[in-house]
Amino acid sequence: MDMKKYIVYLVAVFLFSSCEEWLDVKPKSEIEGSELFSTEQGFKDALTGIYTAMSAESLYGCEMTYGLVDVIGDAYYSGAIYSGTAYAYARNHQYDQTSVEALINTIWSGCYNAIATINNTLENLEQADSTMFAADNYNVIKGELLGLRAFLHFDLLRLFAPSYAVGAAENAIPYVTTYGYEITPQSTVGEVIDYILTDLEDAVACLETSDPIVTGREITATDDNGYLLNRQFHFNYYAAKATMANVYLYTGDHANARKYALEVIDSGKFPWTSVDNVATSAVADRDRTFTSEQIFALQITDLADYVLGKLYGTLQYSAQLTTYSYWIEYTLFPTATHATDWRYTYFLTTEGTASSSYYITSKLWQEDMNEDLVQRMPLIRLPEMYLILAEADAENGADYLNTIREHRGVTARVVATGDALLDEIGLETYREFVGEGKLFYWYKRLNRETHWGGYYFYNEVAFDPALYVLPMPEEEIEFGNRH
Repeated sequence: MDMKKYIVYLVAVFLFSSCEEWLDVKPKSEIEGSELFSTEQGFKDALTGIYTAMSAESLYGCEMTYGLVDVIGDAYYSGAIYSGTAYAYARNHQYDQTSVEALINTIWSGCYNAIATINNTLENLEQADSTMFAADNYNVIKGELLGLRAFLHFDLLRLFAPSYAVGAAENAIPYVTTYGYEITPQSTVGEVIDYILTDLEDAVACLETSDPIVTGREITATDDNGYLLNRQFHFNYYAAKATMANVYLYTGDHANARKYALEVIDSGKFPWTSVDNVATSAVADRDRTFTSEQIFALQITDLADYVLGKLYGTLQYSAQLTTYSYWIEYTLFPTATHATDWRYTYFLTTEGTASSSYYITSKLWQEDMNEDLVQRMPLIRLPEMYLILAEADAENGADYLNTIREHRGVTARVVATGDALLDEIGLETYREFVGEGKLFYWYKRLNRETHWGGYYFYNEVAFDPALYVLPMPEEEIEFGNRH
């Protein structure tokens, strides 16, 4: 089997088999793996395979961004959630319904299969002759692998375990750091956080002297075939720092959250997108995902197919992910303050009838777009750092929110403090990150007992915090002795 076919084989295994099935074919994969990891290119290919696995529709290509995770975060209120599909049940948090359970299970297995490959690659990297790697590639590859392992576990923690705010000592998920047959026991929420931070610190140690995005080393397409170009599409040094800021905020450590968020901002590597790149007369040139602000993104070649029918296409609105105009026009983007908000003016579209109009986000539209602006799924963006600061540095919180608003065409200023400021942070999270899977995590981190979601989203409604924890797959509970 040649190298390219092996990579396709790896990705297929990650996406369509359980962890146990992957281990069942280990004898064969060990033989092929020894060939794969005999060259530097093999390690690069393995890392590419991991990013490809993460890009699957069942993971960050849909369900962990604008799909399931946004649905359970109450980001939508009409359309597909009424259509009788899995999303209709998920919107009502019926996690035991068969179709919802299937989506949840594929998130679990997909992430852990990617983690298994990360661990296999890391173990082979530790045994490899470092002299066969060009320039800084050994440390870059190792740093990315460690960072991705932390990143994936953090999202698993935020989906399948109690919030740190109420359950730091409770059993959470297994933090898997080895490749093999052994079952990794569950760790507590607090222990998983410690493991995540350790991996991120080790990733930073590898990347701070090797990643061109921080060292400033100029890379061209002829240098190692351009391998170190486009660092935003890799888990780079600043992606690690940004994730650390997010993890510390999750634990309530505001001092460290502020420290790492500021480091990312102060780097100047991720400038705000200008109005010239948004308010374009040529819709094809409209920078819908604010590309310069992307700290870490996935390049997903099939994104147009994944989004079709959910966020745009010819299907009737009941098959799409939409929300009523009342919520958008009266709460989220009120005319008095947000009529000039780019996110309202350029990235929302309305459809339906006068008596039943609704909005749909167009930020991930792919059709008829400039090729430089498509196939991008942002996972960490600059405004997230400002939202972290708004909460971690409450005294100046309104100023940080106003910075985001100023770079979105909004002149009205926030003057809120206390609980009112927190509500403004939540609204800004929705405005900025609808379609990116952030709202559920915001609610959960704070263990909010209310969600926006009353009739037409006019008001907040009671929410059971127990619903912040997705169920592990039944097989995992049974064979892994989880509880």
